[in-house]
Amino acid sequence: MTDGSILSDWQRTARLLGWLGVLPFVLMLAIAWTGGPKWLVDLVVGYGVLILAFMGGTLWAGAMERSKEPQPPLLASNLIVLAALPALLLPLGSATLLLAVLFTLHWLAEKIWIEHAQAGWYRRMRTAISAVVIILLVITSVVYFSAL
Repeated sequence: MTDGSILSDWQRTARLLGWLGVLPFVLMLAIAWTGGPKWLVDLVVGYGVLILAFMGGTLWAGAMERSKEPQPPLLASNLIVLAALPALLLPLGSATLLLAVLFTLHWLAEKIWIEHAQAGWYRRMRTAISAVVIILLVITSVVYFSAL
């Protein structure tokens, strides 16, 4: 299939799942805005760390496509996920700010090292979803800290 406007069933499914994955980040913002029980805060921050770890797989897949120097994206994926672990122990505002920085670094790593290996529709989807998630995380942090 070409990279035109016609999407296959699996591409539609990937888009649907990708955008549905943004909903817990919206929940983070709602929690920062209205408050929420600690267990729910822990759950949504854990979700953010989990998604960041899941997205590390894109760097691994892209590294497999690199004939030269596949090590940088492999190392970056691991370092980004390890750097996200403290978010599990931080208050919501600090955790979301850390995650925003790490999602940004992950997006940049994809752009620098593996963008060539990604289909155009996927690249556009990932950029849009990453932008929305990063913006939601930054807004969540601002809302959290302004409520203190």
